[in-house]
Amino acid sequence: GSEFIVRLPLSEPPALHRLATPARNRPVDDFSRGSRVLVVDDNHDAAWSLAMLLKTLGHEVETAYHGAAALELVRTFQPTVVLLDLGMPEMSGYEVAERMQGMPEAKRCALVALTGWGQEEDRQRTKAAGFKDHLVKPVDLAALKKLLAELPAEDTAIASAYAPVAAEIAP
Repeated sequence: GSEFIVRLPLSEPPALHRLATPARNRPVDDFSRGSRVLVVDDNHDAAWSLAMLLKTLGHEVETAYHGAAALELVRTFQPTVVLLDLGMPEMSGYEVAERMQGMPEAKRCALVALTGWGQEEDRQRTKAAGFKDHLVKPVDLAALKKLLAELPAEDTAIASAYAPVAAEIAP
């Protein structure tokens, strides 16, 4: 009988330290503005990897793997952005979008199609269904960063528009 002793270091490797850099220390061109993002995709690996990428960019992220879970997370997580796969079983992304539009928790939420369908008629259909944008898988990281950088500014504009009303209501 052989006996082996393995000693592992307690510190994280340098690469993990770079990923864990707080958002306040990141360069401005990092596009991380801390959006609350819900990733909805029936492909677990695709949803998980996109969620991890978004977290490294400084966003708060939740994932859902089917329509019913997405709708529940819209209620509880109240995302500012939903990246929604269109071709899911049981409840399509279009059905999820339609139900979300009737939810008070989703009124200020930007809905973005994230799909393998990229023809012009697909883009027109998502626009008609109320989607803010249409991204094709695999997602172009630069396009996603640009989109997320623009969306929080719109939320700020909406919030400032309600500020006078909130001031009148406040005691």
